[in-house]
Amino acid sequence: MMLRLALRTLRHRIGGFAASFIALFLGAAIVMACGGLMETGIRDAVPPQRLAAAPLVVTGDPSYLERSPVDAALAAKAADVDGVAEVVPDVAFPVTLPDGAEATGHTWSGARLAPYSVDSGRAPQGPGEVVVDANSGVGLGGTVALRIGSKTADYRVVGVAKAPVDAKAVFFADDEARRLYAKPGKVDLIGVLLEPGATADGVRDALTAAVADRDVAVLAGDERGRAEFPDTQGGGEAIITLSAVFGGLAIMVAMFVVAGTLGLSVQQRHREMALLRAIGTTPGQLRRLVLGETAFVAVLATALGWPVSGYLGEWLLGQLAGAGVAPRQMAYRQGWVPVVAGVGISLLSALVAAFVAGRGAAVARPTEALTAASLQTRWFSVPRLVFALLCLGGGTALSIITALVMDGPVAASTAGPTAMLWASGIALLSPGAARVLIAVLRWPVRAFSGLSGYLAVLNTRARRVRVAGAITPVMLATGLATALIYLQTTQAGAASGAFAESLRADAVVTSSTGGVPLEVVDEIRALPGVEAASAVVDTEAYFPHHGDGDDEITVLGVTPDGVTRTMGVDVTSGSLDDLRGESVALPTGWAEELGAAVGDSVRMRLGDGAEVDLEVAAVHTGSFDAALMPAELVVAHTTGGQASQVLVKGPESALAPLAERHPELEVADREQALAAGGGGEQTGAWVNYLLVGMILAYTVISLVNTLVIATGERRREFALQRLIGATHGQILRMVGMESVVISLGGVLLGAIVSLVTLVPFAIALNGTYWPQGPIGIYLVVVGSATGLTLLSTVLSTAYVLRTPPVEAAAALD
Repeated sequence: MMLRLALRTLRHRIGGFAASFIALFLGAAIVMACGGLMETGIRDAVPPQRLAAAPLVVTGDPSYLERSPVDAALAAKAADVDGVAEVVPDVAFPVTLPDGAEATGHTWSGARLAPYSVDSGRAPQGPGEVVVDANSGVGLGGTVALRIGSKTADYRVVGVAKAPVDAKAVFFADDEARRLYAKPGKVDLIGVLLEPGATADGVRDALTAAVADRDVAVLAGDERGRAEFPDTQGGGEAIITLSAVFGGLAIMVAMFVVAGTLGLSVQQRHREMALLRAIGTTPGQLRRLVLGETAFVAVLATALGWPVSGYLGEWLLGQLAGAGVAPRQMAYRQGWVPVVAGVGISLLSALVAAFVAGRGAAVARPTEALTAASLQTRWFSVPRLVFALLCLGGGTALSIITALVMDGPVAASTAGPTAMLWASGIALLSPGAARVLIAVLRWPVRAFSGLSGYLAVLNTRARRVRVAGAITPVMLATGLATALIYLQTTQAGAASGAFAESLRADAVVTSSTGGVPLEVVDEIRALPGVEAASAVVDTEAYFPHHGDGDDEITVLGVTPDGVTRTMGVDVTSGSLDDLRGESVALPTGWAEELGAAVGDSVRMRLGDGAEVDLEVAAVHTGSFDAALMPAELVVAHTTGGQASQVLVKGPESALAPLAERHPELEVADREQALAAGGGGEQTGAWVNYLLVGMILAYTVISLVNTLVIATGERRREFALQRLIGATHGQILRMVGMESVVISLGGVLLGAIVSLVTLVPFAIALNGTYWPQGPIGIYLVVVGSATGLTLLSTVLSTAYVLRTPPVEAAAALD
C-alpha cells in the first residue's frame, strides 16, 4: 500500500527527486569507478603485444625494478618439458633511430613471438642487415644509421615487418643481435610455444618445476606483459593507493551530499507528512513511504550509474597513465565486486539519509507536526551529538599526530582524513554553528545592505536549520578544496626546496633517447671550462633479510670525483674518492640502522636481483636518503645500461661542442633543471587536482541542488510577500543577502576545516605554521563558492517569481 503511494507521489515531486537522483547517480558512478581502479591495480593486468603468440614466457624475476637476464642454457631445459613444441630465446637492447626515436633491438627469430610477418622484403641474413617494423618510419632499401649504446653504425634495411604492436622494433640476424646484447651466455627472455592440445596451465607447472633452481619466473596470460614492459612493474600499487584514498574520500563526500540533498527534499514535505499524521497515518507507515520513494530513486540511479562507471574508470586510468602515475599498457578491469560495493554504498547512504530525514516527522505527534510543519526548529539528538563528538575527537587526534608524530611527506597520509573528520563533525553540528554565525554576521550584513539585509537576517535566523543545510555544502567545497590543494602546494614547495639544496651543478645533460652513455662523462670532463661532471644512474636496491624482510633503499650510481661538486653530499666519515669497484657510501641513518662503519662489508641485492658484498667507503648526509655507488657498477645491473643524466659544474656554454657531436643530448641550465626536477611533484599535483576536482564537482552539484530545492520550497512565502506589495527587485535583493550569509558561514566553517588540517601538516613537513602556496588559490576557491551560491539562489528565485503570486499562493494552500 505505502509502496504504491510512494510511487504515485514521485510523479508530483519530479524536481526534488531529480536532485536526489543526480546526487545518487554521480555518487554510485564515482564509487564504482574507484572500485574498478582498485581492482585494476590488484590485477595488474598488462596484456602482451610482442609476446602475444607465446603462451608461456620464461623471464627474470619481474618483481625486481631492473630486468634480470636469463641464462641461455635454460632454453634446453624448457625444450625438454612435455607439451613444449619449441622455445624461442630473444634479446632486447635500446636502439636509436635516425630521427631520434627510441626502438628496441631483437633477434629475427624473436619476431615469431608477436608474431611479426614480413610485409615487404626478406629476413636479415648477415651482420649488416636489419628488418624494421612498419611503425619505425624507415622504408625498405637503402642504409640506415642506428645508434646502439655510444656507437653509431650503418645497416641495410632488407625488410619491413608488420604486427599489432605499439612499440618500435628493429630485428637483426640472431648472431648479430646476441653480439649487440653484449651479455655472453645470457638472453632477455625465452618464449615457449606449445604442442597442439597442450594447455598453458598444464605446461606451466612442469616448466616451473624444471627451472625451479634458477631465479626466473614462468609467466602466462596477462602476466606476459610484465616481461615485455618491465617498466610496468609496481604500477598497480600506485593505482591501489590512489583509488583507496580517492574512493574513501568520495564515499564520505557522497554520503554527506546524498544525505543533505535527500534530507532537504524530505524536510520540505513536513507539512504533507503532518497532514498524513493528523488523519491517522502511523510513524511506521510514514517511514515506509519515505524509504519506498528513496529506494526507487536510488535503485534507478545506481542502475544507470553502473555503465557510466566503466567509462569513467577507463577515463581516469587514461588520465593517470598520461600523467605517468599508471603504466600506459595497463588494462582497465572492473568485475562484479566494485559494482556490488558501489550499489551497496549508494543504497545504504540513501536509505540511511531518508530514514534520518523522515524520522522527525514520523515520530512527532500530529498536532505538534502541524504546528512545526512550516518551519523546522528541532535538530538536536543524542546520536547526532555522539557521532559529531567522535568525528571531532578523531580529527583532533589526527591533527596532533600529524604535527607531533609524522615527519616529511608521509604526513599527508593523516592530513587528508583529518580534513574529512573535521568536516563531518562540523556538518553534524551545523545548525548550532549556524545560530552563532548568523548572530556574528547580523550587524555587518544589516549595516551593509539596509532593509534587504535586515529581512535576510530575520529569514536566516528563523530558518536556521535549513540554512545550515545550505551552509554545509559550501563548507565542504571550500574546506576540502583549500585543504587538499594547499596540501599539494606545500608538499611541492618543500620538495622543490630540497631538490634545489641537493643540486650544486650548473647544468644538466639528458638525452632525448632516454639515457646517456657513461662514456659521455669523460667527454664532458675534457671540455674547456668544465670543472666537474658526474653521471647519475637511478635505481633501487635491498638489504636482504634485514629486519622483518628486505628493506628497500634508493640507489644513485655516481662518478666519485665529481659527485661532491655537483650534488648536495656532505661526507661525515670516509671519502668518496674510495668509491671504486664494489663499494657504497651509505646515508647516516642507514649506517646507524645497519651498524655499519667505513671499511665494513654490507650485502645488498641490486635492482636486477643480483646480490653483492659491498665495502662501505663513506657515510654521508644530505637532502636525499640514497646509497651512492660507482656508476659503472650500477649500470651493469640496470635494464638500459645508461645514466639518466649527467650533472656538470661549469657554464652551460662550455657544453656547446658536446651538443654538436651528439644531437640527441639535451643541455639544461640550473634554473631549467630545477623546474624540470619538480616533474614528479607536478605529476602528483596534476593527479591530486584531477581527483579533488571530481569530488568538488560532485559537492558543487549538491550545493546547487540544495539551494534550488530550498528556494523552490519558498514559493508560498514569496507569493505572500508580493501580495503585500514587495517587488521582484526587493525579493531578489533579500535572497541575495541570504546567499551572502550562507556563503560567509560556509567559508568561515571551511576555513576551520582547512586550518586544522594544514597547520599540523606544515609543522610536520617544514616546521612552519603556515602552508605554502599563492593566496590566489584561496581567493579563487572562496570567490567561486560565493559566486555559485549567489547565482544559484538568485536564478532559482527569479524562476519561482515568474508564477503570478495569486496562483503560487493558491497552489500551495
